[in-house]
Amino acid sequence: MRKIRKSFSIVALLCASQVSFAQPDTDQQLAQEYLQNAEYDKAVVLYEKLFTKQPGNQLYYQNYLTCLEQLGQFDDGEKMIKKQIKRNGKDLSYYVDLGNLYQLKGNSKAANEQYQLAISLLQSDQYQISRLANRFYQSNLLDEAIQTYVRAKKIFHAEENSLYDNEIANLYRKKGDPENTVKYYLDLVQHDSNQQEFVQSQMQSLIPSKDYASAFQAELFRRIQKDPNNPQFPDMLIWFYIQQKDFASAFLQVKALDKRNHEEGDRIFQFAQSAFQEGNYDAALMAYRFIISEKGKSSYLYMPARASELTTERTKITVQNTFTQEELLKLETDYENYFSEFGKTSQTAAVMRDYASLEAKFLHNLDKCIAILNEALEIGSNDQRLVGYLKLDLGDAYVIKGEVWEAMLLYGQVDKTFGDEPIGEEARFKNAKLNYYIGDFDWSKTQLDILKGATTELVANDAIALSVFLTDNMGLDTSAVPMEMYARADLYIFQNLLDSAAKTLDSIKRKFPDGSLMDDVLFAEGRIFLAQRNYEEAAEIFSQIDETYSFDLLADDALFQLAELYDKYLHNTDKAMDLYKQILTKYKGSIFTVEARKRYRELRGDEVN
Repeated sequence: MRKIRKSFSIVALLCASQVSFAQPDTDQQLAQEYLQNAEYDKAVVLYEKLFTKQPGNQLYYQNYLTCLEQLGQFDDGEKMIKKQIKRNGKDLSYYVDLGNLYQLKGNSKAANEQYQLAISLLQSDQYQISRLANRFYQSNLLDEAIQTYVRAKKIFHAEENSLYDNEIANLYRKKGDPENTVKYYLDLVQHDSNQQEFVQSQMQSLIPSKDYASAFQAELFRRIQKDPNNPQFPDMLIWFYIQQKDFASAFLQVKALDKRNHEEGDRIFQFAQSAFQEGNYDAALMAYRFIISEKGKSSYLYMPARASELTTERTKITVQNTFTQEELLKLETDYENYFSEFGKTSQTAAVMRDYASLEAKFLHNLDKCIAILNEALEIGSNDQRLVGYLKLDLGDAYVIKGEVWEAMLLYGQVDKTFGDEPIGEEARFKNAKLNYYIGDFDWSKTQLDILKGATTELVANDAIALSVFLTDNMGLDTSAVPMEMYARADLYIFQNLLDSAAKTLDSIKRKFPDGSLMDDVLFAEGRIFLAQRNYEEAAEIFSQIDETYSFDLLADDALFQLAELYDKYLHNTDKAMDLYKQILTKYKGSIFTVEARKRYRELRGDEVN
């Protein structure tokens, strides 16, 4: 009997202990629930109890203070805060809380006195400084947060180093103060040269705003004039001009720096590459030609500048699809002059590849293209990827020529050499598409389905698109004839046999007017008109797809093509904007939405991306 009573006593004690330990948790949970429901009169009782037991608990302190302020019990709040100040005078955030309470009482003067008192009490304690600045920030007292960091710089004698420059710049940025934001960001660079890239990344999102762009440019000019020997600010000014797409001004600065520092042209070459990437081919050509003429043949940049000049010329006249035959023939002569000067060697193999592409795609001299590529392959190169791409190009040339098995052999060689590398995946896709061209749809689809998981996004997307097309159209008609005809037309387009392609597509429309391929046939006709530069006819075709086949897979492709037509070739900005906007509303899941939104905003003249 004693054992039973003893056991019962132990259990009772344990239960009582558990209840005792559980009570604070219960009070905390209940208090939190009352606070969330804005039942401050109930929450304040529990938080007073919790805070009294644990005055060092910041959560209890903050929530108790919130309840007192919400209930208008300012005197109790004031007493509590002052007790906290006595307990821990080094934590200056309590002065901010006291100031905020005075502000709620309507006494702005007393509030400001507490804020300034907190700042005046700062010591050389970085944790104290950061805590005070953060409390000011949380209270939306941005000026006081800035004052905190400015005083901290004086305490640490940091006027000539980068301590707190970034924090002050960010606070001015939060305030929307361009001049001071720029000043402190550039102070950060001046005090720590390693911060240039970071500051440029911060400014990149700001300078689309005219106010920030103007402040940044003006402050850079001021600092360059004050300290002309500091190379960073001229370098940042060049970066700024490139971001603004003011390549003429950027080039003037680049040349001036090159001359002042007695450089060998590297900065000019980098500028040319940036201009090329941004699509400003005239600026790129100007820079490459400056290196060629001013640095001369003795410069190690002379040969790469000559090669890049050719690449830029070719891109300039072909990318907009507005070239003339005379321009193409002049470019052909420029390539020949290049090889007369430098020869056909392993060093010039990449240029030979570009030259072959010009002959095949634009001058339609297929035999010459094949001869150039074979010559480049015979010369060889230490760059095995370049060798791989030469083989892919040669395979494409054989496809155009109609020598299918030669093309398959070359694609297979690249696939075997490079495996799952991007170039190997590209080779497999080309082989899969070639089998589609010749009507072996089942084998093609099997390979495409594997390539859906390609590491190269472009290959994966193209594989998915062609695989979906085959799935949607294989077996839907009574025979494979329409698909075979369409694939043949697609091959004709690749071979630039546009008349043959158009005739084949027209035959599909006549023989299978109700077939599943009608939207694809129209889209292919639009592609032909684009290649022929018949932009009005192309626009009519793409409009027809948008109106008649808005439910099909090619609808968003057609609408985007139509928008680009009005944007780049028909020069109707209002119509282009309307079409880009339609893509955003009608086809929210389209892969074109990102580019459509970007172009819409650019055409609308938005300041900020």
